[in-house]
Amino acid sequence: MIALSMVRHRLRSVLGGFVALVLGVALIAASGIVIASSLPDVPPRYGQADVLAVPEAAGTRSDDVTTARGVWGHGEADALAEEIAGSGGVETAVAERRFDVRVMDGERTLGEPVGDTADGAGGAGWSSFGLGSVRMLEGGAPTGTDQVVLPASYDRSVGDTVTVLTAGAEWPMTVSGVTDGDDVLVPDRLAEGTATAVSVIGVVASPGIDPADAGDRVRGVLGPSADVFTGADRGAMAAEFDDADNWVGQQLLVLVGLLAVFVSVFVVGTTFTFQVEVRRRELALLRAVGATPRQVRRMLLGEAAVVGTAASLVGAVAGIAGAFLLGRWMVGMELLSPGWEVRTVALPVGVAVVTGVAAAVAGVLGASRRAARVAPLEALRPVEARGGTVPRWRLWTGIAAAALGGVLVVATARGDMEASISFALCTSLALVVSAAVAAPVFLPRVVGLVPGRSALAELLRAETRADPRRAAATMLPALLVAALAVTVLGQTDTLGAAIDEHSRGEVPGEAMVVQEDGNLGLTDRALERTREHAEGEVASQLSTGVYVDGRWVEAVGRHLDSPPEGTVWASPATAAEFGWEEGDTVDLTWRDGSDGRVPVTVAPFPPELELWAELALPHDLAREHDPGTFAISAAFDPRDAGALSAELADQGSRVVATDRLFDDGVAEELRLLRLFTGIILALSLGYTAVSLANTLSLSTSARRRDLALLRVTGAHRRQVLGLLTAETGLVTAVGLALGALLSLPGLFALTVGLRDEFDPREGPAEVAVHLPWAELGAVGAASLTIALAAALVPAVRALRRPPVA
Repeated sequence: MIALSMVRHRLRSVLGGFVALVLGVALIAASGIVIASSLPDVPPRYGQADVLAVPEAAGTRSDDVTTARGVWGHGEADALAEEIAGSGGVETAVAERRFDVRVMDGERTLGEPVGDTADGAGGAGWSSFGLGSVRMLEGGAPTGTDQVVLPASYDRSVGDTVTVLTAGAEWPMTVSGVTDGDDVLVPDRLAEGTATAVSVIGVVASPGIDPADAGDRVRGVLGPSADVFTGADRGAMAAEFDDADNWVGQQLLVLVGLLAVFVSVFVVGTTFTFQVEVRRRELALLRAVGATPRQVRRMLLGEAAVVGTAASLVGAVAGIAGAFLLGRWMVGMELLSPGWEVRTVALPVGVAVVTGVAAAVAGVLGASRRAARVAPLEALRPVEARGGTVPRWRLWTGIAAAALGGVLVVATARGDMEASISFALCTSLALVVSAAVAAPVFLPRVVGLVPGRSALAELLRAETRADPRRAAATMLPALLVAALAVTVLGQTDTLGAAIDEHSRGEVPGEAMVVQEDGNLGLTDRALERTREHAEGEVASQLSTGVYVDGRWVEAVGRHLDSPPEGTVWASPATAAEFGWEEGDTVDLTWRDGSDGRVPVTVAPFPPELELWAELALPHDLAREHDPGTFAISAAFDPRDAGALSAELADQGSRVVATDRLFDDGVAEELRLLRLFTGIILALSLGYTAVSLANTLSLSTSARRRDLALLRVTGAHRRQVLGLLTAETGLVTAVGLALGALLSLPGLFALTVGLRDEFDPREGPAEVAVHLPWAELGAVGAASLTIALAAALVPAVRALRRPPVA
């Protein structure tokens, strides 16, 4: 109860920590709800399937994240589905056939063109309809090979005619039905002739049969060469085949949550640390009347728990409301898939509340230990200067944080692009922690360098020596925001310059063919028309893959600069991995599940392929074994780009200048980077305002007698305010400068880590640090303005009172 009473008595002094925790918990709760609601769920197209079976995993794709799996050939899949259907307890077993598809109404593309059969919505056989919870809104199943069932989002009715484009075919069709799903459904016979292979066998159990029992029966048929999923696990499996845009958004939200926790602990720790300094005589009086060190420590921890619980509950309510707004905003920014909706609330909110209370208590641990060491006799002593001697724990913490920063610098220089970006940010944060714990030692020495022997200079030096912890508390928010600003803005500009300069590669052509929406994905007919209107050869690429010893190997089918017919071209790294040498004949499994034996050529890849492909195939060979996938690109020199765009309109494609396409790609990369940067800086400045307002308000309250003494000795209000302005401005400027310097090791290490991310044939790329001076100046000016306002507003109120000696 004493903790609750103390909090009620000192509401103003804990307000800053309370507000910081409310913001932190609200961000954690909102981020958690959005992340939990974007985690894998069973998609509607599998809503009625009790069991989903897929071939065993075969490694990962080129992003090192997406799981690659084997495939079943059409005949093998049909035989397995038939055996499963006859095993008892199974109502339906469907070998699902999926393929890339585009639906045209003349020269207008309907819906969203969908590509890569592993990417969720696309073309499928009619039998797949029975696996889903999708409803038929109008019409019915296709009864002939010239009929198709479309999603309602395509805005077509039964009886309308459309053109269905696949990679190698063009079908005029009549709409026989409309569903509330996402797939374009064609007769099974067409799907079998179009799909490359079968990746999923879906099973609907008979009425009354437990899905787990049906799953066991399916496992008995398929054996160890397949993975079988039932219940909630179906969502995790379906996520492997989902191309939703949730991953980038989830990374942003995780970063926001971690930053909220870090800064909440930082602000709460600063608040309570400063309170202990202000309340030393009060705590000593408690010791004098019999309170033990344990009771003092327990009281402070109790105060933190009370503040943390209240702030966490308020923040949780705000987070629930904010999750809906945050999710909708992220959908609009294309950071989450369009179908996102709030599904999970209780668990993320519970975690946010627990995290908020834990952050409050963690922030007070150090202050409570110091408070427990206050001697009873200090109740009789006036507040006096305390030197900048650092306790041993603080010294070791600073050394450990600095050492961790050094380790992270090395990790940044040696990591790949994604890892280096994360390590660079962590480097800055580790060095900030090191500087923060050592601030009471070095800050008086830095301020002592102020030149001159004027009264103002002498007072500045004396005030910092008298209470270095107060000065350090003022400096720390500026230190943090400067380190974050220079790090994230520097990363954005450095990466943008490096990508723009080094990632264009050598595209053989002035123009490229793309979809109408600007994405890549071309039909074979579009490629044929492009060759007819091109000056010279067309460099086309078909993204595919093969299996070697059961492992997925990313491959590309090429028209220009391709290996001889009937052979494959391996990069040196791939050849070394499998032990291949020039001229060897190797065994592999094609994308359609058939086995092959081909000669191999070993040679370096062009830079535009080196980053993702391991094998190159002749385009026709790749198309033979992967008939269901759109080609990804075609680069060429056009005779008449306008005329060709007109020719390609009914294929949903158009011609774009190569430079423009690359510029748009770089712009999209930078858009995401700047979005991340803007959010981090907005949070940092918000927390800076809260922390500075709280710290300087407490500081001014604690210094009322000092300010009154200055007035009594003849100082005018203007002079006192000038002293506070100079002191706050100087300490904040030191924090901004130090934070900027501490961010540089991570940035320079990042340039080292990026050198091997581009054209390997030209050796390490020259990457330099780029800093946006205008934006950094704006951040510094905003921080300085916030600090001065936080110092002067309470000081003006305090100076309105008559001076009392």
